[in-house]
Amino acid sequence: MQQLEAVRKKIATTGDLLSVVKTMKALAAVNIRHFENAAKGVGEYAEVIEQGWTVFFRNAGILPHGPRDGIAVVLAIGSDQGMCGQFNELARAETVAVVDSFREAGQKVICWTCGERVRGSLEDSGVEVDLNFRVPGSLRGVDTIVDDIEQNLEEWRNKRGMNHFTIVNNLHVSDGEKVAARHILPLHKRSGSTKWNGKSLPMTNVPVQDLFSSLFREYLYISVYGGIVQSLAAENSSRLAAMQVAEKNIIEHVEVLESEYRTTRQGSITGELLDIVAGVEAVVGG
Repeated sequence: MQQLEAVRKKIATTGDLLSVVKTMKALAAVNIRHFENAAKGVGEYAEVIEQGWTVFFRNAGILPHGPRDGIAVVLAIGSDQGMCGQFNELARAETVAVVDSFREAGQKVICWTCGERVRGSLEDSGVEVDLNFRVPGSLRGVDTIVDDIEQNLEEWRNKRGMNHFTIVNNLHVSDGEKVAARHILPLHKRSGSTKWNGKSLPMTNVPVQDLFSSLFREYLYISVYGGIVQSLAAENSSRLAAMQVAEKNIIEHVEVLESEYRTTRQGSITGELLDIVAGVEAVVGG
């Protein structure tokens, strides 16, 4: 009976775990859609900003080059939570490659992270992390994190000589896992050559410096915001895949436990019957 009770408890515990996995699976599926829509909206807004840059470059000429010996900041976006497969490992590997490429070019590199998991992974790889930002749990929290990152970027640009900024994040793509490294700064690395679809190029009476400042702020905002929401969509996609595998394994384990329970129960019943038969034979024989 003790063995039977032990198997019954295992089945109950495994069933509770299955419920948790199914809940996480459902939440991940819902979150993917939210962050996908946010990423799509950012992409559409980015096209508007790109058109603004086209107007700026054609009216104001090229951007002045900044100092080449400044600091390069690499922001790696990962997760605060686990159970998302190779998600953080992909971000870590790409970040290490970017950091190494800057160092080989003689650039001083500072690494920032968004997510405790990717931070720990990078530090285990020998990459020192200067700042870490938390990963927002919902779209409402993204703006706060973006503002925090932007404030630090502004400080490092004005006071510490930062002239390169690169974002590394996972992408949510239909053909599998993918990670991207986007060089956001310096701006002269951008082509600024987007073709204007209209017959005439819009003109503006906004002073060049004011136009540049507005475009620059929006460009940084959508770059960081876009990297975070793309990463969040990819994280939930990875977690959904991981939970699907976990669900399958748990169901198979439950089937094994139920088979074990039936076998143990049958053995217990057989043992009880044999005891009864032996008792009857003892009474009759006596």
